[in-house]
Amino acid sequence: MSENSAPTTPIHTWIGVVTTILAPTTLITALCYYFGYIYTRKKLAFFGVDCDALGFTSSDYVRGSVTVLYAPLLFLLVGWFAAVWVGDYARRSIRTGQRPHLVRTIGRTALAVGTAFMLTGIVGVVAAGYTASLALISWVFSPIALGVGGLLAVGGYWALTISTTTPSTHHTTPTARVSQVLVISVIVLALFSVMHSFASWLGDNDAQTIAHNLWAKESVVSVVRAERLDVPANLIAETLVETPPGQPPLFRYECFRTLVARSDLWVLVPAKWSTDNGYAVILPADSSLVSLSRSTDFKDIAEAHTDIVTTPWQCPERAPIP
Repeated sequence: MSENSAPTTPIHTWIGVVTTILAPTTLITALCYYFGYIYTRKKLAFFGVDCDALGFTSSDYVRGSVTVLYAPLLFLLVGWFAAVWVGDYARRSIRTGQRPHLVRTIGRTALAVGTAFMLTGIVGVVAAGYTASLALISWVFSPIALGVGGLLAVGGYWALTISTTTPSTHHTTPTARVSQVLVISVIVLALFSVMHSFASWLGDNDAQTIAHNLWAKESVVSVVRAERLDVPANLIAETLVETPPGQPPLFRYECFRTLVARSDLWVLVPAKWSTDNGYAVILPADSSLVSLSRSTDFKDIAEAHTDIVTTPWQCPERAPIP
């Protein structure tokens, strides 16, 4: 060993390992938190509830991101697997020299179309307010066009490079490397924007599903508390609970459905919730006695009375016993 070379110390080794592991883990956790937050916020905002007021932790948002990331990650892995095999087959086919003019034409076309899509995607980002009104071609100015354009540009440049050089003479120039990094960065940013839109769409879609199933839900919630709630009488039934003489009265509230259940608070909505007649209440867990019950009779009654507007009682569990 020469005098100028120093052995690698254990501390340097561990710093390298920690840096290699911590940076990707931190980035992945941050992305999970962000998309989980977007999904949760959109879902609760449909019911008029601000998720920031509920004090969700980072772990809550990370767990919520599983719903958002599962399908896109599965699609991405399958697409990556297909791209690797298709790319390897295309590279070997191009190397055989069959139809070189067709390959170059396809490469130039893909590069030109990809560049055009990236330009329109950038215009859509800069002037989003103007391009959103273009109903028929708004997708051309969307992040999807930006990402697809980047993929086409990379694929077209790759096809041209493979078809015009041999393995021994192919050398990537600094300009080409910078261009590839920029295009890949554009693809990553476009993918981030698409994931943001997907998380918002999924949160809104799941909220609509929850709202649609509130009336026929088999699990119902009732609340008993000493303080009276200001509830709409057409949505929530209020009754007095018998108490021993000398004790303050208790109020029972029925027809609630659970939106969020945590150890410190409950977010409840009525069974007749609608966008035109919405109501939600946030209750600290230690301020009320919350009871849950489940019965298939509630669902049977709800399915027999699907028109909740004309139904005289607030929820299926308040239906008169036949």
